[in-house]
Amino acid sequence: MTYLKPALALVAAMSLSACMPGGTVTTVSTPGTEPVVVVDAPPMAPAVPDATSGVEGADTMNGEWNLVASQCGDATSEGRMVIAGNKFTFPTTECTATAAEVQSNFTSVTLGCSAAENRQLNMSLRPGRLRVTEGATTLTYFKCS
Repeated sequence: MTYLKPALALVAAMSLSACMPGGTVTTVSTPGTEPVVVVDAPPMAPAVPDATSGVEGADTMNGEWNLVASQCGDATSEGRMVIAGNKFTFPTTECTATAAEVQSNFTSVTLGCSAAENRQLNMSLRPGRLRVTEGATTLTYFKCS
């Protein structure tokens, strides 16, 4: 029973030091024994991301989209949209994403456009489809490439 309290103190000190960030040193002394020093492990570097093959994942918005799937590849299609990074190319204008805010089930994107008014789009990505809401209008684009 006389060793129970010092043992509990040691366990408490160890668990407390494990929760604290950075290097922590705790010394616990038990009457009649040598002091015990508890030291946190050195900080670890974050995991290095794996090298990719350069192929974009299925969840990227980059590529060609069209409102009519059968018109994919038709450069004159009125429903064509090409996304390359922050550049959005529509049939009549080119736009640059100037701001984006992720919401729970969509991303709100502000576009600054060259030959049209600036646009505010709410976009949600599904496999092979991109839903775009602008004001009261919602369009579904199909992934072409």
